[in-house]
Amino acid sequence: MACCLFLLYCASVAGQEYRSNSPTTETVEQEALKVLNDSDWAHTVKPSLQDAPCTYQNPAFPDLYPKNKAFGPDAAAPGRPPDPVNADDSEYLIRFQSAKPVQTAVQELLAIGEKWSAYGTRKHPVSEDEGPTDLANGRYNVADMITVAVILKRSAPDGTSLFNYGYEDNGRLFPSHSFRVWPCAGLRTSNGQVSAHVVPDASGKSKVLQLSFPRLIDGKPLIASQHEKVEFRLVVNQRVFETIFYINASDVLDGSEKTLYLPSVLTDPKEMPQRQPMAEPKF
Repeated sequence: MACCLFLLYCASVAGQEYRSNSPTTETVEQEALKVLNDSDWAHTVKPSLQDAPCTYQNPAFPDLYPKNKAFGPDAAAPGRPPDPVNADDSEYLIRFQSAKPVQTAVQELLAIGEKWSAYGTRKHPVSEDEGPTDLANGRYNVADMITVAVILKRSAPDGTSLFNYGYEDNGRLFPSHSFRVWPCAGLRTSNGQVSAHVVPDASGKSKVLQLSFPRLIDGKPLIASQHEKVEFRLVVNQRVFETIFYINASDVLDGSEKTLYLPSVLTDPKEMPQRQPMAEPKF
């Protein structure tokens, strides 16, 4: 009986290992990685340059920042020479984090095992005690906002990136003295445009800049229809990060989810594990 139980245990373990490396699991893995790193919700971009700096009076989108709130210094601090502006040849991934397919993809990878645990490090339990975002009273809840991540994918040959010129003190302090975040990060749809209000992760250590935008505009959804055109534009010291998403309103998180993932990692599509063909049985 002991021998039989031992053989049954071995068969069970072998079956588990087979399932974890099964073609079905590999397919789920590849599809989840594609959603997160190369899909309708994840675009690779290189920043361009614009002639004029982004300021409160010259925001990312025209009239993005209310003119009656356009305040503060729009140039470098007095007595400080302006920063030189050179093209940024780095490559970045811009990911629409607040989409249900993105959240599902993270959960699928985490269910596979420790292999993809890095995708779960930015996990936010959603508390029922937190009230919804209320712009009028300056209350923000990332869970019901739209978060977009700008992740460094490949540094330029000279090492220059957003995490140099957008930060101070070698990436330790955010933002740099000449980077105006609120007027220079925007989302725009046919329903209107909103400015970033929250930066969930501004450390710079993980080489990701996460920006959260109001989901509602004048009490109505910014993304209200299927296949809504969503323009993202971020200007950092004249370097322009921009892309266009086409997002279904039904795919946007609304704060009712119990967990929110804001992964700061990426997997290059060229480095994604490829499914190996099954060996033919030998007789």
